[in-house]
Amino acid sequence: MKKTTICIAAVILAALSGPVLAQGTAAPAAKSSDSVVQMRAERRAADDTFKKGKAAAQAERNAKVKAAVEAAQKDPANKGKDPMVVQRDAKSKTMKETKADYDAKIKALSAERKAAYSAAGK
Repeated sequence: MKKTTICIAAVILAALSGPVLAQGTAAPAAKSSDSVVQMRAERRAADDTFKKGKAAAQAERNAKVKAAVEAAQKDPANKGKDPMVVQRDAKSKTMKETKADYDAKIKALSAERKAAYSAAGK
């Protein structure tokens, strides 16, 4: 009796959870006319643009740091020093040098996103 009840309950739960899961993964077929949905879509687009711009700025900065670290490791003046110390010092120096440029790019991206947010809210 207990096994039968458990099996029936499991089958019923499986049958009921299928349609619920299917509803959560479906993409909207058409653009909504609801203003809140439109605002959220515009904010999502602004966030995606910000994330892509930030990733590009970070990749550019990381490339500069990597090049500086490799150059410092090959520099004959650093011969005999611990390679990890040379790497740490070169990375720190380059990160400080590129901070202003990186911050300016992030500030511009943030201002652009903020403008898109305010335009979406209207």
